[in-house]
Amino acid sequence: MFIVPIDSIIGGSIGSVSSSLGGAAAAPESASATSTNSFKDTLQGLLDNVEKTEAQTKVDAYNLSIGNMDDPSTMMMNTAKAEVALQTMVQLRNKALDAYSSVMSTSL
Repeated sequence: MFIVPIDSIIGGSIGSVSSSLGGAAAAPESASATSTNSFKDTLQGLLDNVEKTEAQTKVDAYNLSIGNMDDPSTMMMNTAKAEVALQTMVQLRNKALDAYSSVMSTSL
């Protein structure tokens, strides 16, 4: 499992990051292509990443509990990845809420 660095998601489109994970070489994108990536798409990609890492952690925990896992260090690494992904998402949510509240408190 691979956690996509945030700067590669924000700098490029989610589709190009997904295709590069599949083994295909990602072509550099133009500035106009990166500007079409919306904030909603970026957050959705981060949420999908959190969901995937959490699901993998649950599968690993189940496999460990029934004795199907040969290498428990894999489970620990996937658990750490899921924790970092969740903490990153929570921090982004907090920053977005802080920005929203400061914009809303601005008097015209």
